Amino acid sequence: MSFFDFVSPHAGPVVVGLEDFETVYAKDQPQYRPLRTLPARNGESAIARFHLTDAQRAAIAEGADIYLELLHFGGPLAPSSMMVMSEPPDTDLFRSWWRVQTNGPYKFDAGTKGINA
Repeated sequence: MSFFDFVSPHAGPVVVGLEDFETVYAKDQPQYRPLRTLPARNGESAIARFHLTDAQRAAIAEGADIYLELLHFGGPLAPSSMMVMSEPPDTDLFRSWWRVQTNGPYKFDAGTKGINA
């Protein structure tokens, strides 16, 4: 891994089974990386998922820090959060965290591998 290595957005859905609720930011803006998100906090925020390479995971385990660049284009900086989630999305613990975090109006399909209501 080089001194500076971008973390990439997850190549798949933010949460399996909730793809129909996603918004993709910058999907038609080649100067940016497309970012799949799910609405959260009653539509006041968006949650994205990122993937770390094995080299990035090793660097973090060895003490490397994560930096977050927030583009504000000269306007006020919006409050932001960064999370690390190791809980698989098909567990009750993840489901309970997700419901509280998002207040999402999602109706989950019990037949999918995603979050079930």
